[in-house]
Amino acid sequence: MKLDKNLTIQLRAKTFNFASFFLPRKIKKDIENLYIFCRYLDDIGDDKNIIKKKSIQKLNQIKKEILKKKTKNFIIMNFIQLQNKYNIENKCVLHLINGIKSDLKETVDIKDEKELIFYCYSVAGTVGYMFCKIINITDRDLFLRAIQLGIAMQRTNISRDIKEDLELNRIYLPKKMREFKGKKEKILKNKFLKQKISNSLYKFLIKTDSYYLNSWNGINKLPFRYSLSIGIAAELYQRIGIKIMKKNCNIWDERVHLKFLEKIFYTFSAIKKLFFVNKNIEEKIDSECNLLLKKIKIL
Repeated sequence: MKLDKNLTIQLRAKTFNFASFFLPRKIKKDIENLYIFCRYLDDIGDDKNIIKKKSIQKLNQIKKEILKKKTKNFIIMNFIQLQNKYNIENKCVLHLINGIKSDLKETVDIKDEKELIFYCYSVAGTVGYMFCKIINITDRDLFLRAIQLGIAMQRTNISRDIKEDLELNRIYLPKKMREFKGKKEKILKNKFLKQKISNSLYKFLIKTDSYYLNSWNGINKLPFRYSLSIGIAAELYQRIGIKIMKKNCNIWDERVHLKFLEKIFYTFSAIKKLFFVNKNIEEKIDSECNLLLKKIKIL
């Protein structure tokens, strides 16, 4: 992969780039290398120009290179160096790769909250875990909050991308939560069914806010040099979900995003939260997450 593609990967995530501006210079490059690796994997999973079988083969090859700690790919090489530097376990990385591989099934239809939590942990919570490794966190509770933030952000992504995912024969909104439990292929062609999905999405986003609430109880315990950038990223992502709710969860006409001035405004909102955070905890969210993490032996 050439450097210009590398730059394209970085430019694709505007929220990440905006928030990463506030990271300390000392670790900024390492965080960027972590992000580039994750984005690289994600792009393999989403590349419509590659047949799914080849994407799976690519991901399996990356797994082998991670396990052997040997590669000719400079993105993977940079990540392996991160692994060695910060003692990032293979188990966590393999969870990430397997999560992305799960997107490549012919059809994806999440059944329930339990399946969703594992998926969100795999593709996003793992990133929060690795971030904690890079900033030398040792407190188990802070790892939990970082994983919850990753899950929250992935739930926001799921909410925003429902239409695009349905076009790819995928739906991550759990079937048990959906008002319409029939064949997902019917949804895009039926205005009434779209409204049912929007109704279900509202409830989904309410719970997503609980994940953000819990994660803030970790963010505000970090040194300010880290909490600022993480807090901004958390606030901006959460605000995307809130914006979707204000639009009555109409995600069918356009992809919801924050404008630059909104990002500036919510940056100040994030700074305020760092000093006046709501210290309430949704115990049910903690219980669900801890049950999963105990099962997969990651914390």
